[in-house]
Amino acid sequence: MSAGQGSLRHRPAATTVGSGRISHKLPHGVCRIFGTYRPCQDYRLDLRFLLLALPPALAIGLGRFIDRRRIPPSPVDAALVFGTGVPWKAASRVDMALWLDRHRLVRHFIVSGAPLMKSDPMTEAEWLRIQLMEGGVAANRILVENRATNTAQNVELSLAVLERHGFSSVVLVMSDFEGIRAHLTARRAWIGRRLAIYDCHARSIGHWHAWTWWLSREGWSLTWFTVSRLFRYRLLRFLWSRP
Repeated sequence: MSAGQGSLRHRPAATTVGSGRISHKLPHGVCRIFGTYRPCQDYRLDLRFLLLALPPALAIGLGRFIDRRRIPPSPVDAALVFGTGVPWKAASRVDMALWLDRHRLVRHFIVSGAPLMKSDPMTEAEWLRIQLMEGGVAANRILVENRATNTAQNVELSLAVLERHGFSSVVLVMSDFEGIRAHLTARRAWIGRRLAIYDCHARSIGHWHAWTWWLSREGWSLTWFTVSRLFRYRLLRFLWSRP
């Protein structure tokens, strides 16, 4: 940009007086936006950059919203580990549960899931229990809920376990791209129960990431899986409700 063009930022409009009226005319190629004078080409470049940056920014914002994460600052009564028949999901949830245990953030674990695992002839809850024990968790700290067949039942049936043991705080362990769905499903089922709910969801390494999901077909598929269910089950209204 030349020195002459640079001075256009604060150049006033040319003023002419005729027939009792005052008219304002800008020099050719100069635009006035929000009280600032700049070459029109600068604004066109800014607009193009904004249009290019907006879709990725929205995608990342959606990813961050879906991957709800609120790690408990002190030990909670229980971690609810959601069962799944998909091996890589199940393994990552076990890893996250064991991470919570290593950092002494959980006193007990509730493993939930009735369907059979695709890799082993046992229920999801039983598979999770065995994996946690192999990871060093004592058997008497693991509570089994083996009737649930979906996310809604996971939280509904686990509520009886929470209340039976007098628990008042729980951290949810789901896959990251399903974090907000698990959280809102729990809030819907536990309204009025005065349970403190935290979220520490498992990473889907190689499958989904909050910042880059929109760069792969699988990322789109997994994101749509969650977003569609937020609307199908009318969960978004529970963002503002209290358990």
